[in-house]
Formats: sequence, structure tokens, C-alpha cells
Amino acid sequence: MAGLSESRRWSVLASKPAAELELRRELGVTPLVARVLASRGFTDAASAREFLDPSLERDWLDPLIIPGMGDAAQRVERALDEHEVIAVFGDFDVDGMSSTCLLTLALRHLGAEVHPFIPHRFGEGYGLSREALGRVRETCEPSLVITVDNGIASGAEVAELVAAGIDVVVTDHHEPSELVPRDVPVTDPKLDHACPSRELAGAGVALKLVHELGRRRGEPELWRSFTDIAMLGTLSDMMLLQGENRALVADGIERMKSAPRPGISALAAAANIRVCDLAADSLPFSLIPRLNAAGRMGTTDTAFELLMVEDPRKAELLAAKLEETNTERRAIEAELTDEAMAKIEAQGLGRAHAVVVGGEGWHEGVKGIVASRIVNRFHVPAILFSISDGVAKGSGRSVGSVDLFHAVEQCSDCLVRFGGHAGAVGVTCEASRLDEFRDRLEAVLAELPAEQFQDTEEVTAMVGLDELTVETVGALEALQPFGQGNKKPLFASRGVSMRNRACVGADHSHLRFFATDGVGCVPAIMFRAPEAERLCECDGAVDLVFEAVNETWQGRTKVKLMVKDIIVREGGEGAASPAGVASEVASLADDSLRAAEPPAPVPAPQRIQDPALEGLEPGELTSELARRMIGDHELLPAQKAALDVLGAHRSCLAVMATGRGKSLIFYIHAAREAILEGAASVFVYPLRALVADQAFHLQKTLGALGLATEVLTGETDAADRDAVFAGLADGAVDVVLTTPEFLAIHSARFAEAGRIGFVVVDEAHHAAEAKSGHRSAYGELPRVREELGQPTCLAVTATASDDAAREICGLLGIDEKDVVVDEACRPNLRIVDHRNLHDRESALVSLVSAGRKTIVYVTSRQQSVEVVRLLRHRLPDLASRISFYNAGLTREVRGRVERAFRSGELTCIVSTSAFGEGVNLPDVRDVVLYTLPFGDVEFNQMSGRAGRDGQEALVHLLFGGRDVRLNERILSSSAPERADLVALWRALVSLSRAAGGDFALDDDQVVAMAAACDPSRSIDPSEVESGLGVFEELGFLTVTGYGDARRVRMTPSPARMDLAQSVRYLEGLQGRDEFGGFCDWVLHCPQGELAAQVTRPISPSFGTVVGKV
Repeated sequence: MAGLSESRRWSVLASKPAAELELRRELGVTPLVARVLASRGFTDAASAREFLDPSLERDWLDPLIIPGMGDAAQRVERALDEHEVIAVFGDFDVDGMSSTCLLTLALRHLGAEVHPFIPHRFGEGYGLSREALGRVRETCEPSLVITVDNGIASGAEVAELVAAGIDVVVTDHHEPSELVPRDVPVTDPKLDHACPSRELAGAGVALKLVHELGRRRGEPELWRSFTDIAMLGTLSDMMLLQGENRALVADGIERMKSAPRPGISALAAAANIRVCDLAADSLPFSLIPRLNAAGRMGTTDTAFELLMVEDPRKAELLAAKLEETNTERRAIEAELTDEAMAKIEAQGLGRAHAVVVGGEGWHEGVKGIVASRIVNRFHVPAILFSISDGVAKGSGRSVGSVDLFHAVEQCSDCLVRFGGHAGAVGVTCEASRLDEFRDRLEAVLAELPAEQFQDTEEVTAMVGLDELTVETVGALEALQPFGQGNKKPLFASRGVSMRNRACVGADHSHLRFFATDGVGCVPAIMFRAPEAERLCECDGAVDLVFEAVNETWQGRTKVKLMVKDIIVREGGEGAASPAGVASEVASLADDSLRAAEPPAPVPAPQRIQDPALEGLEPGELTSELARRMIGDHELLPAQKAALDVLGAHRSCLAVMATGRGKSLIFYIHAAREAILEGAASVFVYPLRALVADQAFHLQKTLGALGLATEVLTGETDAADRDAVFAGLADGAVDVVLTTPEFLAIHSARFAEAGRIGFVVVDEAHHAAEAKSGHRSAYGELPRVREELGQPTCLAVTATASDDAAREICGLLGIDEKDVVVDEACRPNLRIVDHRNLHDRESALVSLVSAGRKTIVYVTSRQQSVEVVRLLRHRLPDLASRISFYNAGLTREVRGRVERAFRSGELTCIVSTSAFGEGVNLPDVRDVVLYTLPFGDVEFNQMSGRAGRDGQEALVHLLFGGRDVRLNERILSSSAPERADLVALWRALVSLSRAAGGDFALDDDQVVAMAAACDPSRSIDPSEVESGLGVFEELGFLTVTGYGDARRVRMTPSPARMDLAQSVRYLEGLQGRDEFGGFCDWVLHCPQGELAAQVTRPISPSFGTVVGKV
């Protein structure tokens, strides 16, 4: 089983978010109550309001709409007028007892002489049997017999009574057959298929008769005094709690709580139940089984008298007696269950399509209950027989959608008699033919498809465990009364971790644990958990189906999960070593963490010309480039507008929300410049890390067009710099990605190429900070433009106020009329704010368990591997669909991962920041920022990769303050602080002097020497390489070799060190400054501000506005 979504046992109702929102707004209910209402079909405020406020005044229908009610009331009224002796004849279940009780009490109130009768289960049996009627006549010689909850199929018995001079009025609620009594008043809502009162229990029909009699006798509200009794019958018979029944039960519960009858108070006390705690969903498991126990054990009179009694002291005695009866019933039930189960196991009956088992002298009263237990154990229909005097009498229960009545009907030639319905049957046969019947029934059921044997139950809604508070669970009581048609909602949570698991109970059959999805943690218990010990050993994530309750212990109330099912997310065959891309990438985990091999020399770029592109006119070329980059999708109006401005050789500022396709504008125009003009382009990114992220995909995208893309940053060594600048000059390089610091310091070398026609400043809001001195390199842009010959410029950003936009325009020579503003927002993106979460591992497991397309962003390669291992272990069913992605993978493998994710073979990628850049992934539903990004640009870009198809998508924030130190360490390793560089330089000088010249480079040795030179500094070995790069860039030393073969040669008599001349140092400085400011903001700002950051642009008040929504 792969989880809840694949389970045949559970069906999750569809969520209806729009309806939920309306219900919350119109009714003021909690989100959880709104979710339950909407999922159950109450999608408008009017119907939901009516449901939440059941009312007898509104919902109780006129009794006379029930067929025959007028005639029945007329005959009973005549008996009242003529003071006839009346016998009320019921049934030995709770519906029959409550019907008899309420009608007896009402008729006595109206002045009648009434004698109630309940047939004895053993000896008289169900209905108007000859034995039962003999007792009635011996007791009171009635003139009128009124049946309640029976009689609709007693035509012959009624005829005998009438022939004996006794009138009969039949009230019932069962389906009529060919045996309906004739020539007497018969009232039953099921006589008319269109009767609105068809769902009434026998007690409900009896109450209708009382209603009509009271109306005729001048007491129209008399019936309201008996709603508590009618409620018991309605719940006992599991009637549909809609309309009349819902209002009746709600009113009856309140009446029982406010003015409990002596018998109810005594029975509740005997059962250690507070009357004030009684509810529609608890009564069928508390008082009603105790009342039913009397009928099962042949002592119905005790239960009936308890309902009727008015003396509290007598009520206590009767309740105690009934409690003893119930205890005896439970013992007999348990004994018979054990005996039946043992026989089933011994005879191997549990492997069949139906369990048919019988025993001599097995108790008649508990057969149905034990049959139900057998069904629960073996998940097939079960019929349990009690054998006596060569006759086997059985009670059967079905499973799933198997029509047991129809199946038994096909074996009827083996039987003496049978009856019932699809879900339950009564069967009588000769004991000698029991084996024959079993074989026949097995043959019939073997023909049915396996799906019919599967019970499918309803899960009302999926919930996060953090939604379950004492207040929200308590608010669910507004949905009472619970019962058939409105069961207490079952909820489910996916990807739950079970903490502190323990098997409890005398036989260790119950499982207790804390359920957590990383956000919420709730105590839980599953009674009679299947394979409890195995579940207790389960470390993986599970899916839970449960009922949420408020439990009070020692004065403290807390939420608890009463678990109905624990679905272990097993991977199935091959899960331990899943095939496909995920498995291949997993095998490369260790390789991906190793240091990169020394870069190969940059070959002279060779362009593969595409004649089909070079022959196109500018407009045709633009369309073709767009088609190749985004397929059949249309360019957005803002993209078209910006490309038109650039195509006219005018500089442009484009302000667009994150994820709206700003990059596509300069990809297309750079390609146009290269193909039409032979010009090169320079893309300027605010941080060195972003350059590396962009380069991988841009090289692939533009490379497919025959264009060459290269990178120039402070980390590019001298030889590679020379090669790239040479390629710019001779036309072999078309696009260079760089930083503002590198461009400002090396502008002359760019200018020497003589072919820079296009300059892009991405995330241009950083340039607006140049005036304040924060990013001084951007302030050099006017000079750089002059040196480059005034190329066309494009600035793109999602954040540009009036002042910022004017500053950007000034730096890049952009006319305000050439500012393009796309005011389209991304309302489909929603921020899920779980910053500083204590258990983010479990939170991640939970959200990935849903199987939606998810990208999880982490800080380092090591984290990408570790998180994937965690997810694959905790979610074995999804192991083959989870992979990591980092720069340690080869280009070919990364391409396979991207393609597999796009196709759906992979559903979860755990990656460093690069994944998703430049790749068309429109259907990402969840983006998880598992660790802290390095700046607002990363934050925006990562978040913006969710929901690009316009459908709802979530951005989950799982980072927190504990991530800061790791990010600072990574930044320091690539860009050491000035004081660390000073200590490192002193160490290198000392090592050179000790060696008398060149020396072998050992990072640990350098760190130890730095500590000796300046004990106040603590340098990490990872900082050594970056420091050497700064010194080498400034000409202070040279490094040869690689790995253990590296050697350092110090430059004799170097000039005075000026770190401001090192691009690598300046880029690192900017990275640390950027992270510091970003960190303060992102860890503390309100959620709404975070959402605004990724869903809508900050736009200037001037320029050309397009895409406004």
C-alpha cells in the first residue's frame, strides 16, 4: 500500500476552498467547520445555516402526510372517547421499546387505559406471534391493539385478531411486503415512495401519531414531551439524521440533558456517564447498548420498565440489574467470539469468500454482534448459526457492497426460511445441510469481483495537525447531532511521524504515540491496532485516519487523536532499490560532494551557425526565438513591449513580478544582437553566486542557437579570463555573465573587444542603491557605458519605486517613456510561514508525502544529499520519485533530472539554488525554502518558481535563525574577511621564509600558521583557497598544481596591497553585506510582507503600463 491516496478502504471527500471561504465569511464558523460543511455538500450559507440550526418548528412535517395516519388517529381517538382498553405492542430492540414507551405514556396522559407489551425474544420471537398475542389477551383483553415498530408484514396475525373481535391499528416504519394487513388502519411512511417522512424510525412514527392525537385533543404540543424517548429509537435504528430526524434528535438530546427521566439518570450513573455529556454520537456506544442488552439476553422487561419508571429509587435498582445484564452479555459475547474464532481457525474457514460457522447451543441474543466481529476480522460476509434440536438459526452481516440477501436467496433451496436485506440476513436451515449451504454460498460469492468485498469509508477532510486545537475541535460540536448521514467527521493527515511509540493495554494490543507533521504534535491512540508490535517499530512516515476529540484529565483539556487506521507507506516490490533517474542519482551522492576536478582549459569556442535563423527578418526572428525558448506559449504583453523598445535600439527598464519572465526578454534580445548584428552582450548580476546559477542553463539555452556563453567573475583565473576576452574580441563569445564589480574594474578590457552591443542589469534595484554608496560598482555604470560605446541597456527588476526607477534610468541612460511596467500580480502564490519550526524534518516529510511536484531548496550540496536520504527513508513509497540536484552532478545527469521532473517521473527535487533556473517548469505546486537563502534575489527567484501555470501553489518557509551560522560560514569560505586575509597573508609569508622560497601547500598547515601569527583569528581551511585567489588576482603570488601537488610561489617585492582592486574580494564583501541585511529582514518581517515580495511588483508611477489586472 502506497498511502491514503491508494487505499481502497478510504475515500477522501473533495475539498471546496471557495465554498469554505464563503461559509467562514457568512457564518463566522471556524475554518475546520467550514471545511467539513463544504466537503459534505453545504456549499452556500443558506443551506449550511439551516443545517447548523436544526429546528422542529421548521423541519417537523405534518403527521397527516404519512399514509394512513388520519385513519389510525381516528380509530385511536374513538378508543379514547369510548374508554376502550388499549394494548400497545412493540419490539424487543430499543426502537420498539421507546416506541411502546412514548405511546403508552402519551395515551395515559390523554386518559386511556393502556397496557404495554414487549415480546420475549426467546419463546415468543419477533412481531405478533401467536405466543405473544396469547399473553396479551390473557393479561388485559384489549379492544384495540396498536402495533409500534412492527406489524407491516403481519397480515395473517392481524386478521386473526380482527376475527376474534379485537381491532388493530398498525404503525410501523419497515418496508411493506405482500403481507400488509388489510381492512384495518395501517400507517407507515414507506407505503408511499414519495413520502417525505420515509426515514422516520418506529419511534418517530409513534411520535407522529401522538402529535396528531394531541392536536385533535386540544394539546398540540403534547408530542414535544416525548422527543427524548423518540430520539433513542431513532439513534438505535441508525436512521438517516437529516431533516425531521436531525431536528428530532437535536431536540431530544437537549430535553434529555435538561430534564432527564429517572431511568436515564440512573442508567447513566450506573455506567459512570454524566448526563450532561450525552450526545448523539456517544449514546449508541453507552446507554443504547445497555438497553439493547436486555432484549438480547431475554430480559426486555427490565429495560422497558427502566424507561417507564418514575420512582428514582426503583430506577436505581433497575439500572443496576440492567448493568449486570449488560456485563453478562459482554462476557457471553466475548466467550462466543473466542469460540467462533477458534473454530474458524481450526477448520480453515477464514480463507473463504464467506465465513459460515455454527455451534450447538450458541447464544441467540449475541449472534449478530459476533458475526460483525468476524466480518471485521476476515473482511468477508459472515453468518453465525446457533444449533438446537437439529435446526440451525443464523444471523449474518455483509461487507463492502456485497448484497448478502441476494447471495443467500440464490441458495434458498437449502434453507427453511430467510429474510433481511443487503447488509444483514436471518437464515434458518436444517443443521444437516449447513455444510451444503456453506459450499453453495461460497460458489455464489466467488463469482463476485474483489472490489465488492472492500469496505470504503469516508474521510471528511485532510487536515494539518496544527489545525487541531481545543477550540477548533470543540467547534465541531456545532455539527451535532452526529449519526447516519452526518457521522462525526473523520480526518486524515499524510506523512505523519509517530513519536514515542508504545504498545499499551493488558495484551499490548493498543498503540499509543505522538503524531506530528512537524508543525503540530498531538497525542494519539489506536485501540486494537492490527500488528501493533510491527507498527511500534515503524520509523517511516505514515498516513493517519482519525477522529479528533477533546479529552479532559485532571482538569486539563487537550486534543487527542482516536486513530482508525495507520497506513504504512510501504514501497512495494523493488522499493529498496528503485529504478530510474532517482536511483542513478542516489548512487552518485558521494561523487557529487567531492571537490571539483581542475577545470580544463577553455577551448576556442566554435559556433554552430543556424542558417534558418540568420535569414529571418527581425520580427520573424523574434517569433522564432520565442518559439524555441518557450514553445507555443505567447509572449506576455510586457515582454513584447520591452523587446519592441530594445529592437528600436533604445534602452529600457522592465518592472515585472517574480516569475513573470524577465529573463526571457534579454535572452531573446541577446540572441537577436548576435545573429543580426554580430554583437556581444554582457549580463550583470548582483552576486557572484547568481552568475554560476544562471550560466549552466543559459549555456544550454543559447548554445542550442549556436551562441557561446561564458562567465567572468573574481573567481575566474587569469588564463580563463584571457581566453574569454579573446573570444569576445574575435567573435567566438556572444554573451558574458559577470558582476558589477568585475565589469567596473575590467571595463577597459570589455571595451577592447569593440563589439559589446547590449548590457543587461538583472535585479536592477540593487543599482538604485549606488547613490547611498552601498553598491558603488553600480555607480560606475555611466563611465562603463561610455567606454563600451553606449550600448543598448536593459534593466529588469520586480522592485522599483519612483525614486529607485529614476536612479536606475539615470545610471543606464533610459528615457522614462521607455519604462515598461507589468502590473500583473501572482495571486495564485501563497506563503506558508513556518519559520523557526522546531521539527522541520517532519514538516518536510509531511508535505512531500502528498506527491505533488515539489522543489526543496537547501544551502549546500551536502544538505541536498542528506535531505534526499531522509525523505527516501521516511517515504519509501516515493523513494523512486525523489532526487537531489547540485553542481556536483555532471551536465548530462542534471539534464536527465530536469527532464524526469518535467515529465513527472520525479516529483520532488532537493536542490541548491540552481534548479529551475532557465527551465520551463510551469506545474510546480510546492516550493520549500528548507534553509535560509543568501539574499532577496535568491528568495524571490526560488519562490517565483512555484505555480507558473497560474494554478494555486505554495511557498513553504522552513528556514530559521539556526541557518544563519552555516550561511555565514559558506560566505566566509568563499570571501574571507579583511582581518582573516591579513592573518592568512602573514602565515603564507612565514611559510615561504621557512621554506626559503616555493613551498608545498597544505591547508591545515596554513591554518595552523595563521593561528600562530594571530591567535585572535579563527580561519577555516575552506577559506585558504579563496584567500589565495584574492592574493593571486592582485599579483602577490602564484599557485601551481592541484590538490596535494599544489605549490605556492610568493612574488618578490609586491606593491602595497589594496583589496579594493580585487574583484573576488569585492564580490565576496557584497555577498556578505547582502546576506546580513537580508537575514535581518527575512527572519523578522510579517508574513504579508513576504507574500508581497513574491506576488506583486513595486512599480513606478510613470512609464508604459501593461498587463494590469
